Amino acid sequence: MNTRGVAGICALVAAGWLTGCGYPGEPLPPALNRPMSVKDLAAVERGDKIVVRFTVPQRTTEDLPVKGAPDLELRVGPAPEGKLETAVWEQNSARVAAADIHVAGATASAEIPAKPLYGKTVVVGIRVHGPGGRDVGWSNFELVPVVPALPVPEGLEAKDAPDAVRLEWRAAAPEFRIFRKGPGDTDWALAGTSAKPFFVDGSIQFGATYRYFVQSVQKTDEKYAESEPSVEISFIPTDRFPPAPPAGLTAVPGTRTIELVWERNSEMDFASYRIYRDGRKIAEGQTAPAFSDRDVKAGTRYRYQVSAVDTAGMESPLSAAVETAIP
Repeated sequence: MNTRGVAGICALVAAGWLTGCGYPGEPLPPALNRPMSVKDLAAVERGDKIVVRFTVPQRTTEDLPVKGAPDLELRVGPAPEGKLETAVWEQNSARVAAADIHVAGATASAEIPAKPLYGKTVVVGIRVHGPGGRDVGWSNFELVPVVPALPVPEGLEAKDAPDAVRLEWRAAAPEFRIFRKGPGDTDWALAGTSAKPFFVDGSIQFGATYRYFVQSVQKTDEKYAESEPSVEISFIPTDRFPPAPPAGLTAVPGTRTIELVWERNSEMDFASYRIYRDGRKIAEGQTAPAFSDRDVKAGTRYRYQVSAVDTAGMESPLSAAVETAIP
């Protein structure tokens, strides 16, 4: 083709009719197909195992899909006393068998026996190899102090308590985590921690269903070891306790009335107050911690007490009595 013909083709390209002007560009280098490194490796000792979880990279460093199943090189080895030298740790670490790494979609997990490592601190890391063994290096490293397996809490039971659920169990551990799933919850949530084998859950609603389980935990440096979870239990709290007697009752005589004031009750199922004069009920249904007694005579001494009533109709003991009179 002469120069004029080539120029015509290129003119068509410029006009958008063709996709090229007949001249090949520079050849692209072959893709290396190196998977991205793992960024979210997490490892925790649970019971007599070190549980490892991470996300398997789905893209290469060239932002191409990873071809086939990548080779996952998961290793665990002793932590150095000083700075981590990757080459030294790699040489002294043990590789976890591929058959012990479980992959489900993009999520992977493994359980490493902890018994041979009791009393040691280990480093866990993973490297992902693509075709031809190519990789871009190690993941984030996880430091795990390994302790003898913590006891699983036993005998977990729930009891009604005033405005709360009281949980009790048996185990000897430095600390415990209490997990709860309440009405409408789809996931477990940490309800609290306790240094003793009991816990009072005060954020409940009577008549609702709650599920609980407990774990023993031990903190070493900044890392926690966990026990296997206890059995799960289900409990529906019931209001079995009357309110506390009102506190701080004070009687102030006026010219024609006696004014009563006291501290407000804090029970979540509080409903109202009843007022007693000389042992007889003179008013009920009071929701404010105050009452004005107008049915009084000058020179007569009166003795007052107050009680609290909850939504179930249960009445508290009477408050401490106060006496006064209009001059």
